[in-house]
Amino acid sequence: MNTRQIALAGTLLAIVFLAHAAGRFFQIGGAQLAPSIAIYTLIALLLAPQMSWGPLVGIGIAVGVLTMVATSSPFPPANIPAHGLAFLLAAGLTKAWGRGSAELPVGKIVGILGATLLVSWTLFSSISWLGLLPTGHPLLGRSFDVFGVVAGQGLAFWWLFGFLTVAVPTFIIGLILTPLLYRAVRPALVRQGMIPVTDRGV
Repeated sequence: MNTRQIALAGTLLAIVFLAHAAGRFFQIGGAQLAPSIAIYTLIALLLAPQMSWGPLVGIGIAVGVLTMVATSSPFPPANIPAHGLAFLLAAGLTKAWGRGSAELPVGKIVGILGATLLVSWTLFSSISWLGLLPTGHPLLGRSFDVFGVVAGQGLAFWWLFGFLTVAVPTFIIGLILTPLLYRAVRPALVRQGMIPVTDRGV
């Protein structure tokens, strides 16, 4: 990992923090919107093809810690495995799908974003629920009404409620931001020599 890559990763990680902190204003039923997912997926798309797993793991840890600090969720530590591992999934998929490709097509970008979001929300909701069990948090006894179709208590209903009210809007944000930023930022980084013209998997 060279100094330019470190500077790029540091800048994007700062944006991850700010984006996750901004999501605090959209707290819905124990979870918040996470536009940060669009940004750390972008980090994976830009850096994973030419970066080894050691630095990528370091970035994943940083993503987890930064989202934990910026969160408004009732169990902040859940952000570390949820977002950290989701970033590593995005990096792995980028390496697998982008090997030898000069630029990932939009379809693959959307697929990586969708898989990252699904894993992130599933890990976050499950770990948060387990972490809150000893505390008797009010969230555990809440009945979740999913658009008036089904309602109930427990992790499964919270997962479904949060998926529809938080994860889906987060995906829509990423659907706009991630491909747009990737197409805008990547050519500039190639011209500056920060990433190679043709990415090859490590």
